[in-house]
Amino acid sequence: MSFIYGRRPVMEVLQAKRRSIHKLWLAEHSEGEIVGEILALARARGVTMEWVPRTRLDRMAPGHHQGVVAQVSETAYLELDEFLAGVKGREVFLLALDEIQDPQNLGAVLRNAGFFGVTAAIVPRWRSAPVSEAAVRTSAGAAEHVPFIRVRNLADAILQLKDEGFEVVGADAGGTPLWDYKPSARTVLVLGNEGQGLRRLVRERCDKLLGIPPRGPVQSLNVGSAAAVFLYEFCRAAARS
Repeated sequence: MSFIYGRRPVMEVLQAKRRSIHKLWLAEHSEGEIVGEILALARARGVTMEWVPRTRLDRMAPGHHQGVVAQVSETAYLELDEFLAGVKGREVFLLALDEIQDPQNLGAVLRNAGFFGVTAAIVPRWRSAPVSEAAVRTSAGAAEHVPFIRVRNLADAILQLKDEGFEVVGADAGGTPLWDYKPSARTVLVLGNEGQGLRRLVRERCDKLLGIPPRGPVQSLNVGSAAAVFLYEFCRAAARS
């Protein structure tokens, strides 16, 4: 079990219905439209609720809880084989995250993924940030709507995806300009980690490398900002086709 706090993250957990909710605590005298929505959703799911002094929530949550704390089950991960069996013949857009280790960066990427309708996110089992409270909070709860696939080896997973008809494109500063690319019906976008980008073998196994040519003196974007640009351009290209 883990704790999620903040009105928006807790409401997204309730709406997504992907995690079980053990208990919900609310600060006495909390009110407002979103609090009403949380209460209605919690009652509909039969969640145990308790109204408590705000000082108790201050002790339970390390940050700004906005008067709402929930104890929830851990994030569930799919196996790649299981996921692929369920999407045969369908258009699919996947994100693969190559050892992104900062939970806030992970949360920013997942917020973009939820906004742009990414089908699922692939993460390596090791050397990657967990989908923790910090990641969920940074994503404003969007992480609850993006299924997660966990793999032992991302480079090997790329080969499996290519065998299933996916085109795999890697985000790389030296790649072909992003706006010259048209996504296929089954596409995987691979984002590298904060310091080194894509690892060598992961980069070599991508079908294409795409980059965002800078227009100013700053030569790079953080991974969350880069994800937003890539996903926007992919959606725009798909709308034009």
